[in-house]
Amino acid sequence: MRFLGAIPVTPVPTMAYDLSEENLLLLNFKGGPPLKHLLILLLITLVHGSALAQERIDGTFPFQSDPAKKYSLYIPSTYEEGTEHRMMIGFHPLNTARWDAESWCDTLIVFAEENDLLLACPDGGPDGRVDDPIDVAFTTALMDSMELWYDVDLDKVYAMGFSWGGRATYTYGLNHVERFGGFVPIGAAINGTNEVGGIIQNAAGKPYYLVHGANDSPGTRYFPILQALQDNDAIVNSILMPGVGHTIDFPNRNAILADAFQWVDSVNCAVDPSSIPALPTVLSRFAATPNPVSIGGELRLRGPDVGPATAELWNVAGKRVTAWSFDEAEAHFRLRDLPAGTYLLRIEDRQGVETQKITVR
Repeated sequence: MRFLGAIPVTPVPTMAYDLSEENLLLLNFKGGPPLKHLLILLLITLVHGSALAQERIDGTFPFQSDPAKKYSLYIPSTYEEGTEHRMMIGFHPLNTARWDAESWCDTLIVFAEENDLLLACPDGGPDGRVDDPIDVAFTTALMDSMELWYDVDLDKVYAMGFSWGGRATYTYGLNHVERFGGFVPIGAAINGTNEVGGIIQNAAGKPYYLVHGANDSPGTRYFPILQALQDNDAIVNSILMPGVGHTIDFPNRNAILADAFQWVDSVNCAVDPSSIPALPTVLSRFAATPNPVSIGGELRLRGPDVGPATAELWNVAGKRVTAWSFDEAEAHFRLRDLPAGTYLLRIEDRQGVETQKITVR
């Protein structure tokens, strides 16, 4: 007997199965019953380890041109066989000097444990790119494998990633949107909306919580995709962290990621899919009127009386153009010297952060 991470594996004669490269490529790992059957053949040697809760597992299985494609898993201590659990797919960053599936899984362990999440991290291989064709197909195969190995709630599968992994959260997620309940891109290494051209419309009705540093090129990596998601009827929340650059090691990381995930999960779980496009109005705690607002006009902000709050306006270049503080349920702000255009209104109070699009004309 040999061991695959924490799971015992007993070799089975491979001559009993036709696992040739051409058969792998023929099925192309696109899902459906043939994929399930192939994965059962590939992974039938696995002695089901789902009863082993709170485990870190680093494993491999042969895939396309790679005889030992790597992945890393975390099984939370709350896992119980026979009970469906939520799952997070974690896409790691590009820098191979620090990041691969194993190190990314280790980074997210506390977050996964505190949120009772099965965590599955596909490895991007020697170049670190988790969105190469082989890696895209491998992610699909790994997701299908997780459904065989563990009791996964298929309605509560999510994706998150940092940097290049944040980019993959967008691209893989939008190309496989039917498999996910929501997304948490973190400091996504994207250029405007170039990476999501032709697929951004698939975001309609899906919750996205963007986590980003205010010093991490928000003019190209944050504001354009935020607006594109809103324009395509996604349900969007976000946090733009002051003083934070392109890093996953920002203050209060696990608490911020937990807030992001719990918001996405609550939206996914609480709402009938047919009514999701109308949710931004329902979920918004603040009403900004009028919108559009005239140049030099007054913006009225009404919301819950929960104590001190701040409101900021950011332009599409990622520059904060004005800010106010208020501590009443209704506040009035004069928009002086602001040219016509689209702005992001960011409101923060004790209950969290909310963003809205404001048009000045």
